[in-house]
Amino acid sequence: MMRLWSSWGLVVLSAICDSYAAYVVKHKFNMQGDMDWTSFAAVRAYLWEFIQSPLLLTAIVTFSAAPALWFFALNRLDLSAAYPVLVALHLVFVMLTGALLLGEDVNAYKVAGTVLLVASLVLFGIGSLKKNSKEHVGEDHIGTTAR
Repeated sequence: MMRLWSSWGLVVLSAICDSYAAYVVKHKFNMQGDMDWTSFAAVRAYLWEFIQSPLLLTAIVTFSAAPALWFFALNRLDLSAAYPVLVALHLVFVMLTGALLLGEDVNAYKVAGTVLLVASLVLFGIGSLKKNSKEHVGEDHIGTTAR
C-alpha cells in the first residue's frame, strides 16, 4: 500500500514540476514582452536574453525531472488511471498558477472545469484504491508474481 501512495505522490510531483516549468517560461516571456518578428536578428536577440535567465535553468531541470518521475510512477500504477490524473493535476496547477502568480483571468467556466477535474481525481483515486485492495499481495494486475 505504501508503494501505491508513493507512486501517486510521484504523479503529483511530476505535475508540479511540469507546471512550475511552464510558469517560469510564461513569466519570463511576460517580463520580456512581445517578440519582435521583423528580423532574424531581432528574434535571436530576444531568445538570447531569454536563455540567459538563471530562473530558466530551474525550469529546464524541473521540466526534465517531470517525465522521469512519471516513468517511475508508472512502475506501480495503471496507465489508464494514472495518465488522466496527471493531465487533470497539470491543468489544475497551471490554472491556479496562472491566476495566482500571473494574474490571468479566472471565470465561472474555469472554476466549474476545475471542480469537475478535482471530482474526477477523487473518483479515479477511489477506483484505483478499490482495485488495488482486491488484488493479491505480491501479484500484479495480470496475476503473475511481481519481481
